[in-house]
Amino acid sequence: MSSVPEASLEALAAHGRDSVKETRQKLELAVRRLVNGNPQKVPKGTKLTAASVCKEAGVDRATLYRFHEPVLTEIRRINDTTPRAQLKESRTELAATETRLKEYRALVEEAQAEVAALARINYRLDARNKELEELLRIRDEVITQLQQQVNAPKGIVRNIKSDAS
Repeated sequence: MSSVPEASLEALAAHGRDSVKETRQKLELAVRRLVNGNPQKVPKGTKLTAASVCKEAGVDRATLYRFHEPVLTEIRRINDTTPRAQLKESRTELAATETRLKEYRALVEEAQAEVAALARINYRLDARNKELEELLRIRDEVITQLQQQVNAPKGIVRNIKSDAS
């Protein structure tokens, strides 16, 4: 067996530690970019997964699974809390929508009541209008009869008067 100098072993170990640190930083930055919606290597809107983080960081997936369990844990934690946050936001939006819906229903009911009241008034006015039109028709008939009597020759008027007696 050949013996490797101690300094070489230490340099190799230091390089390994630096490589792990550098890879961890790349992975963590990739997670942040994906969470914030500004990835550099994958399309915007890409779902946060181990594969998308590795692609964004330029790291092999096996490296992530073998040496960077904390990053996997972070991905899982973010994915577990995201649906809860979305659910809470959806419930808040739903409550606001239901409140607006109640307000709109109240406005509709008020408008319907107003329309019904106006319809009743309109019906009464229409009936009064027909009544007045009938009175005008009768008045016009009376005026026409009176004009005929005024314009009729005097002998005919006497006959009408004598007929009335």
